[in-house]
Amino acid sequence: MNNEKIENQRKDEEEKVAEEIFKKVVLGFG
Repeated sequence: MNNEKIENQRKDEEEKVAEEIFKKVVLGFG
């Protein structure tokens, strides 16, 4: 298994989640 690949995938997923939360916050308080 390629650890670096998994690490990058995890970062991408975290960024997507953060983006979703950010959108919800902006739409919620906008």
